[in-house]
Amino acid sequence: MPRDNIMKVIVFLLMAISGCGKTDHISLWDRHCGACHDGQTILNGKVVMDKEQMKVKYKTYEEFADACSHSPSCMNIMKHEKKLFADVGKEIGIKESPK
Repeated sequence: MPRDNIMKVIVFLLMAISGCGKTDHISLWDRHCGACHDGQTILNGKVVMDKEQMKVKYKTYEEFADACSHSPSCMNIMKHEKKLFADVGKEIGIKESPK
């Protein structure tokens, strides 16, 4: 086998092996919310709520999801993703409504 082909195989194997490791879990909050809801971002002249303020304001993650999905200032791409908002609410520690 020519040397160039051996090097290609080695590079391929290294790339394949490196991709087999466990990936770090990136939370929904970190992926979709945390960059703006950091307590420093300003939108329409107001500081956007951070995670702790949301936990105080919303008593249940259903209430949180409903408010987020109907908010005119919510990002358009996520505006109708009520389940995603509920999952984020659970993730940041907002409680489930007692049933």
